[in-house]
Amino acid sequence: MTARRSAGTETGLDVLLRWTWIRRRTPAQDIEDFKKGQPLQVVGFTKTIGGAAMVSVGRGKSIARLRSGYMRLAVGEEPVWSDRRGSRSATLKRPIGIGPTGEKVPMARKFERYEVVTAEGTYDLAIPKRDAELVRYAFGQS
Repeated sequence: MTARRSAGTETGLDVLLRWTWIRRRTPAQDIEDFKKGQPLQVVGFTKTIGGAAMVSVGRGKSIARLRSGYMRLAVGEEPVWSDRRGSRSATLKRPIGIGPTGEKVPMARKFERYEVVTAEGTYDLAIPKRDAELVRYAFGQS
């Protein structure tokens, strides 16, 4: 089944519709759809899921680059992260724990940063604040 965008994953058209008071789906509707088997796609940013992408900052030093992508959430499946460019993807193995870090996401005030702990390691993940409840619910499913 094709994944549908979550409530917090907005396109330019969604923003225009919101400005004209035409509402899109709500996070509560997303959770109900998820329970009924609808796969959902949540936009986000990460430095570590799927391996760090290093960028040179000069003098032989490099830092991990923040990459954008999507997390596919579906009942009975492991969550899958895919980079927007399609160059990296990773499956997060259960059990999965998630907790807010309290750090801000630069230039993305509608996003929250989380620490994701899986059976294979600890990762960073920034997702829209509107999708936080959905992601916590989906990660808690076995």
